[in-house]
Amino acid sequence: MPRPTHNQTSYLPALDGLRALAVIFVVLYHLDVPGFSGGLLGVGMFFTLSGYLITSLLVFSHERTGGLGLKSFWIRRFRRLMPASILVLVATLVTSAIALPKEFLGYLWEALSALFYVNNWYTIFSNDSYFDRFGGPSPLSHMWSLSIEEQFYIFWPLMMLAMYAVIKRRMGMTILTVILALISFYLLYSLASPAFDNTRAYEGTDTRAGGLLLGAAMAFWWPARKHSVDQDRRTWLDVAGLAGIAAIVYLVITTGDNSMSLYSWGIAALTLATMAILAAAVAPDTLVANLLSLPPLVWIGERSYGLYLWHMPVVAFVPLAVRTDSPWLSVPLVVGLTVLLAALSWRYLEDPIRRYGFRNALTGRHDDPDPHRSPVVSPRSGPTPDQNAETTAADPADPPADAPDSVPAGPVRVSSIVEQPIDLSDVLTGGHTLDDAAADDQTAETELSSLDEGPAPAAEPAHDSDSLPLEMVVLEMPAIDADETPDPDDTLDPDDSLDTDGAEGAEAPVAEATADTEGPAIDEKLVVVIPDPRPRTTRRRLRRSVGSVLGLLSLAVAVLVGTTMLHPDMAVVRALSFEHQEDIGDLVDESATAPVGPTLPAAQRRTECTEVIHVGDSTALGMTEPEMQPDPRKRLTAQYTRVGAKVVRMDVVGGRSSLERLEGAPNAAESIQTDLDNGWEGCWVMNMGINDAANMEVGGPGPAAMRIDRLLSPLKGQPVLWPTVITNQLNQNPAYNNRAMQRFNRALVEACKRYPNLRIYDLAGEVDQSWFSDGVHFTAEGNVQRARMISTALATAFPAEDQAPDGCLIKSIEPVVETPAEK
Repeated sequence: MPRPTHNQTSYLPALDGLRALAVIFVVLYHLDVPGFSGGLLGVGMFFTLSGYLITSLLVFSHERTGGLGLKSFWIRRFRRLMPASILVLVATLVTSAIALPKEFLGYLWEALSALFYVNNWYTIFSNDSYFDRFGGPSPLSHMWSLSIEEQFYIFWPLMMLAMYAVIKRRMGMTILTVILALISFYLLYSLASPAFDNTRAYEGTDTRAGGLLLGAAMAFWWPARKHSVDQDRRTWLDVAGLAGIAAIVYLVITTGDNSMSLYSWGIAALTLATMAILAAAVAPDTLVANLLSLPPLVWIGERSYGLYLWHMPVVAFVPLAVRTDSPWLSVPLVVGLTVLLAALSWRYLEDPIRRYGFRNALTGRHDDPDPHRSPVVSPRSGPTPDQNAETTAADPADPPADAPDSVPAGPVRVSSIVEQPIDLSDVLTGGHTLDDAAADDQTAETELSSLDEGPAPAAEPAHDSDSLPLEMVVLEMPAIDADETPDPDDTLDPDDSLDTDGAEGAEAPVAEATADTEGPAIDEKLVVVIPDPRPRTTRRRLRRSVGSVLGLLSLAVAVLVGTTMLHPDMAVVRALSFEHQEDIGDLVDESATAPVGPTLPAAQRRTECTEVIHVGDSTALGMTEPEMQPDPRKRLTAQYTRVGAKVVRMDVVGGRSSLERLEGAPNAAESIQTDLDNGWEGCWVMNMGINDAANMEVGGPGPAAMRIDRLLSPLKGQPVLWPTVITNQLNQNPAYNNRAMQRFNRALVEACKRYPNLRIYDLAGEVDQSWFSDGVHFTAEGNVQRARMISTALATAFPAEDQAPDGCLIKSIEPVVETPAEK
């Protein structure tokens, strides 16, 4: 991910730029920013990029060493991914324990599944669904993608090992990889269903492996190293890369998160577009590479892992009512806090571990070699492609593994340093070189470093922790001819001091250079190991490092807890709200003219509907179930009979909505179609909408008009009464906030223009808040009152003998219109 830690690798900043685009798409998608409905495709970009870079790494390792170095590879993967992930998980759990204790247990199970990288399968097997999370998005709902990547990191190297042993040739390996990718895309398509609960298809490792595998197949032929190409090839690469960027932007803008095209061809097209961008990005002179290498994109890309980890907790802990109605506040707030936490995580946790390993980063020993990094060998042993493969490429000019005498360009770092006195004059006259000593001790493994890691600093001899730390200085000595006197500026003055890492102003030993007239000209790098005069104990460094991590954790918890305290009634939130100036509870029926009915008192009204079919969700159960309403005279069926109905069918299922299925039960649209197929006709009462509004509030498919049409389209010509929806004002579940309910109610009134058989009863305007038993459901008294009001509203809207109200909207069942005779 980040740039390498020294200049001996070929860094490809365009890959960081591509990462930046992917994480930007994902963050804006979760913030519901208009124009980014397909921003979830950024995850697919990450998949293809990971498959490409991981395979490039393993291919390089096999080319240079004949093996894959799996143990070291897995250790580096664990070390790169786990620390930041654990920090986010702990911060999320502490925040939920403080601010949302009722959610703590659920988040704990999610965190454990994420810790062991099985979060996607935990979600699938627990029958959880994006659409069933009515309490808003989970702060850990994005961990499924990281689980898939880690599973790929475990199994794909083993498969490559088997392919190298059995197939051997890259053409055969490529064909097998592509076949597996095609099988994965087929599974993605076949497991997706218009039933809209496609968690199994979207989060399955088998169904999402296609993007990873196609990226891997590309790496066999066009791996992640700098490719020098001629002008014609560069032009074609730019055409392909720019077309890929345009295709991804089009998909992000036009694709809905529940569109079936996502599964049939969208993700496959995204994968091909990402591959086209990758092909151009690794050729540094292309226009695509230059665009993606812009410094802001590179900065974001280097921190994209942290940005991805932190953005979802910040999004989830901001109250949904604030996010929905005050985007001018919530979007900058979420983005700013996410960038802050990701930058601090990079600075104090991820980068130190990347550079120095767990132990050295924790103890502050940044001068010790990292045993799991791939060392850089001396020229006599040939070059080592020690890479940060996620943003680094091997130089095409690097000699093959069978050319041990090749010398790489650029600075040379020795593989080991022997702590013993060195005769500097002998070195300068060619009698002894550090390269000779390094070559004698050279046993380094020539393997690529982690995709996310750069090579370590130069190696240093181990020393006792109780002694003074040793610092290393590299002095580049110019070539000196045998008969030339060194320039005074090229030698060290006895009073000069050297700035060393962690030892400012440390006095350097004096190096006196004398030239032997018979000695050859040389160009050497002199490594001097000097003691750090300032004693720094391991315990002190450990306290400082642990303190930094704990400070970061405390800051993260404080930030997340603070976001949960935002409230729609705060002055700053209301000032930036889209709806603070209007009465969201005021429904207006533009079709109404002069009132003509009803003329009878509410208790005397009767309906022309002899058959009534009541379609409802869990809010209707309290009006119909004997366990919840023991008195049969007060149940809804009896109230329909009171106003004149002869036959009453109760089609009520808890948790129902117009689209989503709950635990395999039919949704409301499917139930209505079944009723029609069974011959039911009459007047329909739609006690629906609360779950639809909540589902859309957490990102479910919309708009509300589409959901309403699914229920009303099959019922054209049959009378329909639809009571408006409302929830408790003290409701703590943000998905069921009343702003979401009122938006749905407005959509109902608009539907009257499309369905002349529809009447809306504004039940929400007549509900007393004391009738609620929780945030959504009602007390026994509330159920009795609602049963009376809904049945009376049916008689008011479709009267047997009385005058029906003018227009579509019945604001109240109580008013009575005086007849001319009464006037």
